[in-house]
Amino acid sequence: MCRMLAFKSPTKIESLEIVDILRNMAREGLNNPHGDGFGLAMAGGERLRYNSVRSICEADPPLIESRLGIVHARKASPGYSVNPDHVHPFYGVVKGKNYAFCHNGTVFDFASAPGTIDTQRYFELVLSHMERFSPAEALGRAAGFVADNFCYTSLNAFLTDFESIWILRLNSEKNDLDHGLYLYEREGLKIVASEPVESFSGLPAGSREIANGESLVL
Repeated sequence: MCRMLAFKSPTKIESLEIVDILRNMAREGLNNPHGDGFGLAMAGGERLRYNSVRSICEADPPLIESRLGIVHARKASPGYSVNPDHVHPFYGVVKGKNYAFCHNGTVFDFASAPGTIDTQRYFELVLSHMERFSPAEALGRAAGFVADNFCYTSLNAFLTDFESIWILRLNSEKNDLDHGLYLYEREGLKIVASEPVESFSGLPAGSREIANGESLVL
């Protein structure tokens, strides 16, 4: 189980402000700590891609002013040795366009090849569907295939082309609080996170839970 956050803002904000929210969540939130790798993909006037095997509580990523991004703090299964190749987000290209992807949950017996993890195969399916379908439809089709054919806990996912973010919540159990997603909106700022962001920041209350099976676009 991991913690993740996506945001889109009408004005540029310091990336550290966003990282700090997820850092607090990874340290103090459900099933803490989430310290088995940390990564982010952000865009403002420039793009930033950063992946580290260090805990989000210890990592020191470059800072930029951003309008949009996804951030992920990983909590691996017991006995797992942190591998830099398994740190989210993952990156791919379809029709010359760059995408970043992160996932919270487990799909059992689903890795595509030795040395890979479930999220990588999930993303491979999304990328293959984007050869024919929109990002939103590709994400839905990939998740639907996995849900129909494999045992899983959660297929919660963020997919971004650094202009928009496509979001899906899909849990195998109806009332799964460990794999929640919450939408926060204020003055044009939109944040989706694994837990209500006001619990880990100075933001006033206002999050709503995204329903199981719901998708949206930032």
